[in-house]
Amino acid sequence: MQNIHNLKLIQQIIAAFLISILMGWVIVNALSIFFIFGAAVTTLFLLLILVFAFRKLWLRYGLSKLLLYAFIVASFIGPGLISLKVGPISLFPYRLLLPVAILIYLYYWINNKRISLYGEEPVKPVLIFLFAWIGFALLSLLWAQSITDGVKDIFFLSSGIFFIFLFITSFNKREDYSALFYTWVIVMMFMLAIGYWNYLTKQQLPVSRLASMGAYVQHRPTAVFANENDYASYLALSFFFAFAVFHRYKPGKLNAVPILIRMTAGFLVLSAIFQIYVSESRANLLSVFIGLVFWFLFYTSLKEKRYIVLLGILSGILVMILFPEKIVSIFNTVGNQIMSAFVPSNNAEASTDIRINLLKNALIFITGSFGMGIGAGNVEYYMEHYAELPTAGIVNMHNWWAEIFVHYGIFIFIGYVILYLWLIFSLMKLYRISSANWKDKMVVQALSTSLIAFSLASISPSSFMTLNYSWILIAFTIGYINFRYKTKDELKEIKE
Repeated sequence: MQNIHNLKLIQQIIAAFLISILMGWVIVNALSIFFIFGAAVTTLFLLLILVFAFRKLWLRYGLSKLLLYAFIVASFIGPGLISLKVGPISLFPYRLLLPVAILIYLYYWINNKRISLYGEEPVKPVLIFLFAWIGFALLSLLWAQSITDGVKDIFFLSSGIFFIFLFITSFNKREDYSALFYTWVIVMMFMLAIGYWNYLTKQQLPVSRLASMGAYVQHRPTAVFANENDYASYLALSFFFAFAVFHRYKPGKLNAVPILIRMTAGFLVLSAIFQIYVSESRANLLSVFIGLVFWFLFYTSLKEKRYIVLLGILSGILVMILFPEKIVSIFNTVGNQIMSAFVPSNNAEASTDIRINLLKNALIFITGSFGMGIGAGNVEYYMEHYAELPTAGIVNMHNWWAEIFVHYGIFIFIGYVILYLWLIFSLMKLYRISSANWKDKMVVQALSTSLIAFSLASISPSSFMTLNYSWILIAFTIGYINFRYKTKDELKEIKE
C-alpha cells in the first residue's frame, strides 16, 4: 500500500513537472508571439506616421524642397554613418544627392528666368566676388607646385560656393528659412546623441580617427566627424542656434509646448558646452565665450542685462559655496586649456608651438609669392617640401583665415574678410528693423552670433574647406539677407 502511494506521488511530481514545462513553453511562445506582434504593430505605426508626415511635408513644401532639405541633412552627416566603396569611389548620401540638388538648382534658376548673372539679386556684389574667387583659384594653377592638390581644393571650394547659389535660388520665403533653422537644430540633436554615445561607451564610428587610438582618448566625442576638433567646431556654431531658440522662442499660444521646447533648447545648450569641454578643444571654448559676449552686448535689453549680471553673481556665489573644489578644478582645467592656445611651451611637438610654426611658415610662403598666394590647395605640399620651421609632420594649416591668405593671396583674403564683416553688420541692421517678428529675430541672432564664434571656431579643424557645415552657415546667412533685402519696405528701412 505504501509503495502504491509512493508511486502515485512520483507520478504526480512527473506530471506536474511535464505540465510546468508545457505551460512554460506555451507562455514563452505566447510572449514571443506577443512581442513579435507588438514590434510589428509598432513598426507599422511608425511607418504610417512617417508616411503621413512625409505626405504633409510634400503637400506643404513640394518634392523638390524635401529633396533639398534631405541634401542639406546629408551634407551635415557626410560619410560618417553610411559609406559604400564602389571601386576607387566612396558613395554616401551627400554624394548621391548632390547631382539631384544641382538639377533642382538649375530648374529653379531657369524657371525663375534668372539666365542673366543674378541681375535682380540684392547680394549681387557677393556673388561676383565668389565667381572671382573661383576664377582666381583656377588661374593660380599656373604657378601651383601641385596641380592635383590644386584641383581637389578647387572642387571643394566650388562645392561650398554651390551651397550659396543653391540657397539664394531655391529659398525665397520666410517659411523656407524657418524650416532650415529647425533642420539645423534637429541635426544638432542627432549629433549630440551620437556624441553622448561616444562619451559614455568609449566607442567611435569607423570614420573617426579615435576609433583606432587608445582608450585614453576614445571618450572624446566626434559624432560623424573624423576628429574631435571638427565636431567641437560644429558644436560651437550650432550652440547659438539652440541658444536662440531658448532665448527667443515666443509663439502666440501659451501652453506647455513652448516651455518644453525652450527646456529642450536649454538642454542642447548645456550638452554642447559639455561635449566641447570633454573634447578639450580650446579654440571652441573661446569661440562660444566671445559669441556669448556679443549676444550680451547687442541682443539683450538693459533690463535683461541687469537680470543676467545679478543672476550670474548670485549663481557664482552659491556654486562656489556648495562645490568649491570642483569649481576651482574646472576653472583651472579650462584656464590651462585656453592659455595653452596662446602661450608657447618651448616644446617643438606641442600643439601651440606647431601651430605657431605653421603660421610662420605660411608667412614665409606668402612673402615669396609677392602676396599672390602659393596656389589653390598647395599649403600641404609646401609644408612638406619647403617648411623652414619644424611642424612635427603636421602639414595642414589648422587656421581657415591663414589658409585662404596663403592659398589665394592678399586680394581674395581682404575680400573674404570684408564679406564676413558685411554679413555681421547686415544681420545687425536687420535685427533692428521694427517690423521683424520673434522668428526673424531668432534667426538673425543665431546667424550673427554663430558668425562671431566662427572667427575662432575656424582655427580649430585642420581645414575648414571640406567641412560642409561651415559653408551651410555662410549660405544660410547670405540667402537669408538676400531674401530680407528683397522686401522693398525692409530694404528702404535698412538704407535709412
